[in-house]
Amino acid sequence: MSDRAGGDRPGILVLGDVNVDVIGRVKAWPAPGEDCLSTKLEMHCGGVGGNCALGLARWGVPVRLVGCVGRDLFGDYVLKALAAGGVDVRLVQRSGAALTGMFYINVTPDGERTFFGGRGANGLLRMPSRGASLTKRASAVHLAGHGLLNPGPERTAKQLMNAIHARGGWVSLDVGMEPSKAIPRKILQMSNKVDILLLSLDEAAALTETRKPLEAFSRLRKAGAREVVLKLGKQGCMIAEDGTPVVVPSFSVRTVDSTGAGDAFLSGFLQARLRGWSAAEGALAANAAGALAASIVGAGENLPDARDIAAFLRARRLAARWDAVRLRVLTRLERSHGIRGDSR
Repeated sequence: MSDRAGGDRPGILVLGDVNVDVIGRVKAWPAPGEDCLSTKLEMHCGGVGGNCALGLARWGVPVRLVGCVGRDLFGDYVLKALAAGGVDVRLVQRSGAALTGMFYINVTPDGERTFFGGRGANGLLRMPSRGASLTKRASAVHLAGHGLLNPGPERTAKQLMNAIHARGGWVSLDVGMEPSKAIPRKILQMSNKVDILLLSLDEAAALTETRKPLEAFSRLRKAGAREVVLKLGKQGCMIAEDGTPVVVPSFSVRTVDSTGAGDAFLSGFLQARLRGWSAAEGALAANAAGALAASIVGAGENLPDARDIAAFLRARRLAARWDAVRLRVLTRLERSHGIRGDSR
């Protein structure tokens, strides 16, 4: 695949939830019955589909989003934010039967966040009328596990997956915590039909019944996943190189809000694979993107872009083997995005 940001760029079709995120930073978690006032509230475009699409667009990847929002002011808001962020939203449906998905995100001083809310119109998605033809301009389809919780989005996901595979493209699946707990058998059955399976250790534990990273990784590969990317938080992530599991190191930052870290990681890895980077290069870029996202408030339109990642990587050093990978990623970014700077 091309490593150029311009010209015939590989595009991706993203299917996933689109929400409004209301973020409130608080001094401490309240006791039951207490008030919990935030000194500042922020509203952002969110949802696993919306954030992934925005993150990919910020890497310069052509991205079309398949989702569903309500016929309300919140739907207007997220569609405007997505379009402004470079996402093609013509395939996002609107329904008058439910409100746009909405979550309040409570963020404590350690950067930990707790979600309250509902998916709303996201569960009402139906296969667009153009069906399989949607994949004609895409090299890949990315699916969010939440789409497998409802019949309409699940049917759409399977049809898009079959269509892109018929064209020689690939499919990635970001599992998600709720799907890994609610429909573990379905997720495992899907894993042997996707090309890249991305999940956290908590999600892997729900699917494999072990919190030991190596064991969980092995069980997921035995379940049929062609490529597994296991996020390990501050320890980095685990991938396979020539069939051998390896841990790709993380980057240390002061965590402000971890809301968008997973989405930034995801978009960093997917853009790398779209452009033909190695798994190690993609994983290191993803770790950098996730770390940088955790150091700022919010996700969506606040996610870091390629220039942010290049500046971040330029200021970091790693152990010998991984520092060589860091330098390769920097070189790719500088060439494909016209970024100038000393990468040594």
